[in-house]
Amino acid sequence: MAAVERIIPGTFSKVPGGYEQKIDERTKIFVPDMCAASFIPETGELHGYAPDYDALEAAKSPAVHANKPGEYPYYYEMDHAPTGCDFSADLAYYGKHYFLRPLRDGLPRLHGRGITYNESDGTYMVTLRAYDKLKEQYKIMRERCLD
Repeated sequence: MAAVERIIPGTFSKVPGGYEQKIDERTKIFVPDMCAASFIPETGELHGYAPDYDALEAAKSPAVHANKPGEYPYYYEMDHAPTGCDFSADLAYYGKHYFLRPLRDGLPRLHGRGITYNESDGTYMVTLRAYDKLKEQYKIMRERCLD
């Protein structure tokens, strides 16, 4: 993973196994040696490593453009989100239904068996069977997790 150096705020001192900053009599901040990029003992300035988010975004595969109805899955860590989709889908915790969120204005209101609309947040709760039918009519993006 790409990393950049950044300053860690505060004045640190070298201790066995790393660096510490004393906050008060009972509180200290400890930074292990493996997390420190450089240390200047005269000033107590400590630099650590931080992810290079620009490099991580550039390494992702390009976004897929949704041009026909169906489900467009992607992994946030590796892919850019698909473009041109009508809805975004999230599987519910127990896996019994999906939550659909409209991604653009002008979509017709969904209705039918297994589809419930939540007025307060503008989302739909749909059963697995209703979701399968909606995939045939709409372009739906679904974020997956690397578990």
